[in-house]
Amino acid sequence: MNVKLKNITTSQSGIYEKNHPDGDILYLQVSDFKNGKELNNELKPAIINNERVEKFILQDKDLLFAAKGTSNFCVMYRLGKEKAVASSSFFVIRILNNNIDPEYICWFLNAPQTLNYLKAHAVGTSIPSITKTMLEDLEINIIPLEKQRMIVAYHNLQNREVELHTLIAQKKRLLTDHILYNVTNKTK
Repeated sequence: MNVKLKNITTSQSGIYEKNHPDGDILYLQVSDFKNGKELNNELKPAIINNERVEKFILQDKDLLFAAKGTSNFCVMYRLGKEKAVASSSFFVIRILNNNIDPEYICWFLNAPQTLNYLKAHAVGTSIPSITKTMLEDLEINIIPLEKQRMIVAYHNLQNREVELHTLIAQKKRLLTDHILYNVTNKTK
């Protein structure tokens, strides 16, 4: 069943705050995510909690969609020890239905076809931006929860395969370099 994202989620822009040396809340920026995936685990609290900030506190499994600039991606936030808010470079997307896996929505938003579509329709010339309306009007096929989870699992396995191939290639390169270096030193 195809539905618009706005019919199964709520979304809001992140918040703009200035960093404060005595911060008690993490302030997530696009640059805090390695390769648009993993959150830097060495982040320090950077903003002060107050009434204005409180309504932007992230919940477990909120989706963060980087909508500004040329590096667009979606990540699922996992609740940690410290409270966190997303910067205004993100849209925070919260799933409204228990029969929809947030990781499935995240996978869909990261799919090359989805990102290409959004980038082609982005506004702005120097800093392209994906608007909230564009994001909310995206249509997604909602399949049974079990199949959503199978797609996510398969995608995660595929990513792990790529990581392992890269690691194997690096190890082969080191081994070859070591062998060649030893060969050149033995001929002296």
